Amino acid sequence: MSLRELSRYDVLLSQFQVGDLAIAQTKQQSLDRLFHYIYEHTDLLYLSFMRKEILINYLQYHALDQFQTLSFNEVMKDIKFFIRFLKNNKEINCHIDLDLSLLHEDLWKSILKTN
Repeated sequence: MSLRELSRYDVLLSQFQVGDLAIAQTKQQSLDRLFHYIYEHTDLLYLSFMRKEILINYLQYHALDQFQTLSFNEVMKDIKFFIRFLKNNKEINCHIDLDLSLLHEDLWKSILKTN
């Protein structure tokens, strides 16, 4: 099947497949949540082009919802797991340097400003 015949949904979904890896259900849920966010709120096609701004927007998206749908801790776990997933997946091999510590004041000011 040629790339033109594949939908954006299928191309993105194929990159979220973990293959033979033994993955806990909670980690798979994290991947599923991020897949749906990326598909619905970005125009990204290949995860190798993932940037930290998308993950910051994911955090801001949930902050706007006052973390009612997904708790702050779950959102942070999603982001941290996804960064490891991108880095450790041989086909993607994308390294995102995102400082989520409280010391990164500008990041947290921008997130709090969305509320």
